[in-house]
Amino acid sequence: MEKFEDFDSNVQKLEMEQKRSLISTIFLNLLMIFFIVLGYFYISEIFGAVSSFYIEANGFSIHFGASLLLFSFLVILAGPFVGFISGFLGEFLFQLANYSTMYIEWCIILGIFGFLCGYYKYKPLKYSDMKNVYLTFIALFLSFMLTTFLIISYYSILYFNQMILYTIFVNYGFKFLLQAIISVLLIVPILLWLYDKYLATNKRFVYIDILTHHPSTEEGITHTFHLTFGRTSVYFCSRCSGAILGGLFMLFIAHIYEEITGNVISAEFAIMLCIIAPIPGLTDWGTQRLLYRSSTTEMRLFTGFVIGMALFSISYAVKYYFFVLFLLVLYLGIFFVLMYFGQKKAMRLFNEELEQASKDDPEL
Repeated sequence: MEKFEDFDSNVQKLEMEQKRSLISTIFLNLLMIFFIVLGYFYISEIFGAVSSFYIEANGFSIHFGASLLLFSFLVILAGPFVGFISGFLGEFLFQLANYSTMYIEWCIILGIFGFLCGYYKYKPLKYSDMKNVYLTFIALFLSFMLTTFLIISYYSILYFNQMILYTIFVNYGFKFLLQAIISVLLIVPILLWLYDKYLATNKRFVYIDILTHHPSTEEGITHTFHLTFGRTSVYFCSRCSGAILGGLFMLFIAHIYEEITGNVISAEFAIMLCIIAPIPGLTDWGTQRLLYRSSTTEMRLFTGFVIGMALFSISYAVKYYFFVLFLLVLYLGIFFVLMYFGQKKAMRLFNEELEQASKDDPEL
């Protein structure tokens, strides 16, 4: 892997522009929410959600919460507001897909827990001072205590006449506190220290062809976006990354839809998506290729995203196999035509510039 210790000013300029961009900030926060929800949902299907140990088994028991561990680590990296939204949505979608009844209180509890954990947010080089490792222990423990108090208070009010306080304290409050201590308190600070040590000690730029397939010129870099892990910035092709994210999003939505309804996405919906979704991407790329306008990172991500949704949907449109084949040939044909005429126009303009330069300076 090629790593740049001192990348040129083009990369640093792009980083500053993306940091100042409101759209980029919104996109990055949505991206973090998506991956936290995705991770929480799928690991909960394997090991159980945070709520599973209280809804499916009301008695006292000791559990290692894999979903709680992953969620706590990610929201400390992401921050309190992303933590709240991710916790609420992750638990909500899991319950929607797996429970016959919604327990909205656990969506709120996990959202608040995410906010509390994320409040002591990670910053690069934070754990170069070991004092902050100990402060993380304290911050996490306080988050556990406040969430435990919230759980006990809720169940005390809701089941005041049905349960004695001792049962509520042991089977809900103490059970959560013990689960959080076992699953999170020792492991997450160590993970954060390792994350900081290996990804934030030095400022690095990872710009490699397999991820970007654009040259590291000023123009090429504008076709990419970067994700920063600690102080390590990894660059990705904007449109291709959007397509991958769109495919993952459709995979997630299709899975939830199947869990809730017991049905798969209809072939008719899939074929409509295959018809409509590639049009914005071809329009954006084509007008840029024909030199009529310049695209933006946000537009490339969006158009790639909808193309990714369409590509995933092809698997549900087997019923219309020949029509899908026709669409693929049609859109690929349009793509190559635009490429051909775009190249011709670029060469013509280049030759005109060369001729003009020759007139201005006969020695050339």
